[in-house]
Amino acid sequence: MRRVVGKNVVEFSAEQFDEMVERYSGGVILDVGAGNAKHAYKLARAAQDTLVIALDAAKDNMQKVAGKAKASPAKGGAPNLICVWAAAEKPPAELHSVTELHSLMPWGSLLRGMLGSDAEMLQGLARLCVPGAEFLVTLNLHAWRPPVPEVGDHPEPTPDSAMEQLAPYYAAGGWTLNEARYFGAEELDALATSWTRRLGSTRDELDVLGLTGVIGK
Repeated sequence: MRRVVGKNVVEFSAEQFDEMVERYSGGVILDVGAGNAKHAYKLARAAQDTLVIALDAAKDNMQKVAGKAKASPAKGGAPNLICVWAAAEKPPAELHSVTELHSLMPWGSLLRGMLGSDAEMLQGLARLCVPGAEFLVTLNLHAWRPPVPEVGDHPEPTPDSAMEQLAPYYAAGGWTLNEARYFGAEELDALATSWTRRLGSTRDELDVLGLTGVIGK
């Protein structure tokens, strides 16, 4: 797989990844569509016994955090963070043993997939996970106000409509949607993403729908 290390991209073998999985006993968190990887970095710093993977199709966005992660933990480094350059539709085959999956404020093809337009994407991500892996997906509802092209014909989801319309689609991909609810301001701040800060700074209120459940159970 292609690993972003500062401004460089290096090949990271299956054997190297297996070694890291064995090294960290706290599990494996995969952040899909990680953007600038700040959320993944925060997770890695908070749980240093956990391997955290930031996966994004745009490598340049992750360069700053990937460079910061190289430092020693005492200086803000995160040796348990891997930034991977890949699309959610084609994740590296070397990835495995994911115990928790996040997709925060998905956009583009990732948003289309999370709304029901790409069951194969969900199936592919499910194959990376251990049975019972937990997932968190947060949808920026302002994508419907007015609608952006990525949402297509999908109406703005509510907690009820997500459980009724998205749950069957997720189930076909091996995901069980257990709960859909609106996120409050404190929960959004805790996500530590640039999207939430950027959107929140331009609106009096940021509306986000959170989807949680398990994969492969």
